[in-house]
Order: sequence, then structure tokens, then C-alpha cells
Amino acid sequence: MQNHLAQYNVEELQGYFSDFYKDYYGFRPRFATPEQWRDRSWLEDSINAIHDAMDAKKLTAEGREELRAAGWVIDEPEPEIIDPLEYAAWSDYLDAQAYGEMV
Repeated sequence: MQNHLAQYNVEELQGYFSDFYKDYYGFRPRFATPEQWRDRSWLEDSINAIHDAMDAKKLTAEGREELRAAGWVIDEPEPEIIDPLEYAAWSDYLDAQAYGEMV
């Protein structure tokens, strides 16, 4: 996975984190120590933690709706494409099971 944050310097990461945190949580982060605030790894980890939290919410319909209600633009996931042969085998199995129970 390519690091999408590598293009930013520490000052830009500070702004990115502060803005992203506010967008996600509704208030600016005021908990970082001066050392953390100047630490590139800490900033990247903190930004990635918010991305991870959003990705986890996107896994459920309720989570996606919560993000939309907060103003985020969230697309629905692409429907899973079912292999017709796999579906036919599954369907045949269920039919056989149902007919077996009906006899």
C-alpha cells in the first residue's frame, strides 16, 4: 500500500489532521503533546486511525447512513457478482433438499 501522506510535510500533516479530526468528530484535537504534534509518525498514525474508523463504519448500512447524516458523501458498495454456475449448484442443492423433505 502506498503511503498517501508521504507527499505532505509535517506542517501540512498538522493541518490535515486538525481539519480531518474536526470533520469527523466535530471539534479540533487539543490533546496532542507538543512532541506528538511535531512527530510525523504520530500524525500519520492518527490520520490513518480516522480513515480506519470510517472504513469500519462503511461496512454496515447503519454506519454508512451515520456518515451520510454527518455530511460525508458515501457510496453504496458494488453488489457482489454471483457466478451463475455457482448459483445453479447452490440452487440445485436447495431444491434437492426441499424435494427430499417433501417426499
